[in-house]
Amino acid sequence: MKIISLFLCLSIALSGCWDKNELTSLAITTGVAFDTEESEEDIQMTAQIINLGTLAPAAVQSSIANPPYWNLKTRGKTVFDCIRNATMQSPKKLYWAHNQIIVFSEDLARQEGVGEYLDFFFRDAEPRISIWLLVSKGSASDILKMDSKLDPIPAMNISSLIENRSNNAKASAVDLYEFSNRQLSQATAPVMSYIQLLSANGEKTPLLSGTAVFNRDFKMIGTLNERETRGMLWVINHLDNGLLVMPSPQDEVNISIEVISAKTKIEPQIINGELKIKILVREKGVLGDADGFVDVLDKELWNRINQGQAAVIRQDILLSLEQARLLKADIFGFGDAVYKKYPREWKEIKEDWIDIFPALEVEIQVQTALVRPNMILHSINK
Repeated sequence: MKIISLFLCLSIALSGCWDKNELTSLAITTGVAFDTEESEEDIQMTAQIINLGTLAPAAVQSSIANPPYWNLKTRGKTVFDCIRNATMQSPKKLYWAHNQIIVFSEDLARQEGVGEYLDFFFRDAEPRISIWLLVSKGSASDILKMDSKLDPIPAMNISSLIENRSNNAKASAVDLYEFSNRQLSQATAPVMSYIQLLSANGEKTPLLSGTAVFNRDFKMIGTLNERETRGMLWVINHLDNGLLVMPSPQDEVNISIEVISAKTKIEPQIINGELKIKILVREKGVLGDADGFVDVLDKELWNRINQGQAAVIRQDILLSLEQARLLKADIFGFGDAVYKKYPREWKEIKEDWIDIFPALEVEIQVQTALVRPNMILHSINK
């Protein structure tokens, strides 16, 4: 009896996988783009598929003739229909577990909205919720054509751009998870990264810059420029690195402050029946470089630099707030902060928040600390 039980246990361990996927039978997608045309009712989808054979070491020489990726274009009534129609062009099934970016053309995002396009990626089991979301100025499929000298796969190159965007804090980074959280919140407006093609020396390269802003119906309503984007990142606690360039307090030259930490608190207040928002930013930075002489042992100068970077941060937030008010889009999550602190009052104003937000009184306080001059005490430009 024990022997029979042992064989039964072993038979379970040795069983195969009925739903296995062999690598050779899959078309691994790294990026997907959606475009629109007024004359076409169908969804236009471009899927970037890795050409695994050209990435092998033995195929280095042949990779010139055979690009490391294939941009497959297909149409359909829905996204899922597009994916199934792709099997008429590709002998392999599109596999989404390694897809890294979804790009929408600005025309599509403004005219149709992105809701129906995102439904598949939330509903299906294969796509990850960490997929980056972008809006392109111009054709979305063109973004997937831009080869990089550092990464042979355009979609993977763009994914790396987004992951490294914290070094300058001039672009937002939004994945499926954050986008859904904003949409499921009480009043926060969804946003996406904004990308365009930059022409230089006869070549085009992708430029990640700014933010695309959406309303609660998934339609794009406007953009934030680089500085307005940085202002938003300050407020929503997404700025953990970056660079502040400001005039030196003593010379007509510029100095750079590298942000090493930042923490922001949003506090709603109701005073005499009036709602206001208080924003408190605490930032620490180090001296990155100085075009002119900076005496870091001069305490008065050090304090003036601190005041200068506080002024830059405050102006970032003011510019971002001004643009958000024009768009009537609560990109900062003020409404959710009110809901958490004053749930009873929120019920009374929730339906009118789109009109209340632009007129909301906002107080901004910034506390900065320039903690060190980095590796040298005195500038070499003395």
